[in-house]
Amino acid sequence: MKKKVVSILAAAAMTVSALAGCAPTPADATTAAPASSASENTGGESEAADNGAAEDLPVLKVAVMPFLNSIPIVYMMNEGLDVQNGFKIEPVYFANGGTMNEALAADQWEVGTLSAAAVNSLAIYGAYCIADIGHSEGGLYTLTQPDNPIAQVKGANPSYPDVYGDAETLKGAIIATNTGTISHLNVIKWLEKFGLTTEDVEIVHMDFPSAYQALMTGNCDVAALNPPTSYAAEGEGMVVTSSLSNLEVPQFDSIIVSNKAFQERRDVLVNYVKGFFQATDALQADPDMAAQLLLDWYTENGSESSLEACQTEIETRPFVTSDEAKTITIGDSVQVTAEFWVSQELLDESKFPEVAEHIDDTIVKEALGF
Repeated sequence: MKKKVVSILAAAAMTVSALAGCAPTPADATTAAPASSASENTGGESEAADNGAAEDLPVLKVAVMPFLNSIPIVYMMNEGLDVQNGFKIEPVYFANGGTMNEALAADQWEVGTLSAAAVNSLAIYGAYCIADIGHSEGGLYTLTQPDNPIAQVKGANPSYPDVYGDAETLKGAIIATNTGTISHLNVIKWLEKFGLTTEDVEIVHMDFPSAYQALMTGNCDVAALNPPTSYAAEGEGMVVTSSLSNLEVPQFDSIIVSNKAFQERRDVLVNYVKGFFQATDALQADPDMAAQLLLDWYTENGSESSLEACQTEIETRPFVTSDEAKTITIGDSVQVTAEFWVSQELLDESKFPEVAEHIDDTIVKEALGF
């Protein structure tokens, strides 16, 4: 095992860019208006806006990122759903959730969509979670080589019949992952199913492409990955030993609202949520259209992907429809993540109560009428 640790660290140094062309990577990390499909409406309502019909509508500063969770926003603007619902979106581009949080402190955006990073939005910056809008647990896998002993045991915990491994095969395993991420949480929840903790295994921190390469070269027993590296590993024949889906751990992308917008712009936020779920309903009804829109979004933002990869992402990480939204307890996901962050000392325990205090379901209930 110790020899593997030396090899895995060497592999990390050599393969940081091995999958650079596989993962969607933003062209730059500055805040700016996004690419053309996000900044131009294409439907009849867009023409009305161009003719001055939308000039007097309230403007909402909406954060977008070059990822799947911004596709409903792109769709809203393309189809003029913002104007139809009585407001106008001003998109503000960010490379990732961390930069979104930094900008939140400077009041640079009013509403956006986040997953794990929402913990800091609520606990540190006083923002509010007002709706869960997308299943982000899809594609969050632990994987191993087919001949690894872990892959030979399935359903050892009968409550989780699709999960591989057991206490005997997992003890002492070397697990490569990007620590502090939701993939790390996947590892912890997986071990728990067999009465184990991280003290029973050896976790090696590395970025996802390097962890993927370590798995493929046999320099670790398990890699805990997220899309698209998880899909690439599965496509190469690696065995998915656990996922947040089969571990029944909820994870959602959520609509996050700045404290100021929450306090002062409720009417506009209600209309925004209406438009957002009109978009998710349309995207879920036409997955081929959604996959093409995602591919276009990646391409326009300087990222590389394929239609097949986008179709897989759409299939495994579905958007929440307006009907499903009525069945979800908002904020469960972000609280699970916050508990994990506290356990990893990524969030001060004194800040944990702030998360629950900044979850609100009244806006989505008003928007969807339930």
